[in-house]
Formats: sequence, C-alpha cells, structure tokens
Amino acid sequence: MGRRKKEDLPDDPRGPASWPLWFGLRGLSWVFCLLPWPVLRGLTLPLVAVFYAVTLWREERQNRRRRGVLRNMRIAFGDELDAAGRRRLCWRYCDHGALLICEFLRLPLLDRRRLPRRIDLSEVQPVLELYRQGGGLICATGHFGNWEMLGYGAGYLLPLLSLARPFPEPGLQRFFYERRRRSGARVRSKFGGLWPLRKALKRGEAVGLNMDENLRRGGLFVPFCGVLASTNPSAAILQRNTGAPIVVITCPRVGPERFRLRVWDVIQAEPERPAAEERERVTARIAAAFERGLREYPEQWLWALRRWETRPEGEREGELPERIG
Repeated sequence: MGRRKKEDLPDDPRGPASWPLWFGLRGLSWVFCLLPWPVLRGLTLPLVAVFYAVTLWREERQNRRRRGVLRNMRIAFGDELDAAGRRRLCWRYCDHGALLICEFLRLPLLDRRRLPRRIDLSEVQPVLELYRQGGGLICATGHFGNWEMLGYGAGYLLPLLSLARPFPEPGLQRFFYERRRRSGARVRSKFGGLWPLRKALKRGEAVGLNMDENLRRGGLFVPFCGVLASTNPSAAILQRNTGAPIVVITCPRVGPERFRLRVWDVIQAEPERPAAEERERVTARIAAAFERGLREYPEQWLWALRRWETRPEGEREGELPERIG
C-alpha cells in the first residue's frame, strides 16, 4: 500500500495501531498530573539543554532551506539583537518548549472551576460580547504562548470549532485529539478546507485558525517584523463570506502555570472595499497584531516555523530576505 495522503489522516484514529503510544502518553500524563509543579520544573532543565543543543546543531542545515531558529531571529530583529542576544533568546525559547510539553500533559487538571485561577480572563469580556451578537466569531491565533491552553480554555467559554494539522502516528493523534476535545471544543483536520468553518460561522458559532505559518501557495505577502512574509488569507476570506468579526488572540504564559488571554486586535469587516483590497488589509492587520505579541513575549513564539521561507517572485537571492524600506 502507498503512503496515505494528509487529507486521508483520520481525526480520531482507533484500533491496535494507536494503542502503544496512546497508553504510554496517558500514563505519562497521569504521572505529570500527580507530581507537584516545582518537581516537574526541575525535571525540565535537562530537556531544555537537549532542545538547545539540537537547535544549534541543526541550524546550518536549516539555513540552507531558508529555515532555522536563529535565522528567523536575525530576520525578525535585524540589528536590534546581536549573536549573543539571539543565543540567549534561543535558550529561553527552548525553555518555553519544555514547559509547553509539561503543561499539555497536565491539561486534565484544568476544569471549569480552576479556569479563572489558571488563566487571566480580564480581556475576554469584549470577545464574549462580540460572540453574543450572533454573527459568528473568527479567532485568529498562532503558535504564540500556549496555543493548546488557549483552545482548551476557550472550549469552556463558548462553542468552538478549530482546525489542526493531524499527526501521521495514530497513537499521538488520538492522544492529542482527546485532550483537545476534553473541554468541549471541536477539532477538525486542517486539510479538509474551510467549508466546516464557514458553516459554523453561519450558525453563529466561533471558529479558530492558526494564522502565523508560511503558505507556499496562495499566500499574501504582507509585512511581518519588517520583512514580507507569505501569509494565510483564510481569516480574511471567511470574514468576506460571512461578515463575522476577527479577534486576534493568544494565551501567553505570565508565571508558573499561569496564563493570560491577550486580545491584540479586533477587526471588523468593511464590505464596501474591493475584495482583493479588503483581503490584503485584514491579513496585514492580523500579521501586525501577531508582531506586537512577538515583541512583548519574544521567547514564546514557535521560532522553528518556516515563516519567511517562501519569497516573492523576483526577490534578490541573499543570505536573508530583504527588509522593507
């Protein structure tokens, strides 16, 4: 049999192929939930060192593919951050990655009663008011802070349908799918297209999209950290079709197992504008809002993304993409 296509990966794989890793991760999650946080925090330090060493080891090879953590930091900050500063930021980023793993395995400890103690919801009220207007709500988020915590917590606050990339390993996909749905949020494969999100918006529900990844085909080149980046226009397309407002939202970590829901921008539709102009305006505003989040919490973005890999046609080849202006 040939290799399965991404579109054919099931959202919730069952059967013997999923059992070994699924049982192992459930057991590990149970242990992580039992251990006190200070103990787990100490156990993350060797993992941080491993992440840091692997990141530096892979950097040269990644650079040849227009990728790489330190390369992305050079693009984002330019002369603001020297080589030593980028290495320090890389260590903090690796620490963030280790904490993400611990926090995800401990998600079962978060329920509706504990939610306000774990996540600062002081900015959520305007979002809920937009949702109550009944026209649907588009939550544009990305790989900032703890995006799993954001989706998990949002599921307790309002009906949410989001798209995610399925894992090819069935046990890993089953474990993630169950964790993500635990709070009531619904998760579908990102390879199924936007039609499920459009139907949910027509019903007045909320939908979630990750909007900070590179798009090889069909992306719009808008500024991100002073450099053009091929950006997903899906949120703008959905807004054009439904009129739903867009909320740019993330969930950064502000302390040990403490988070804050941050609303970086609220974008209303302007249907009188030409479609192409409106799509570019909305996509650029989303990218600018994410940039503000990156500046405030630089260690909490997924720097390994291929954010600036795809380049505009005709751009001069060089070590780094050309800055705007």
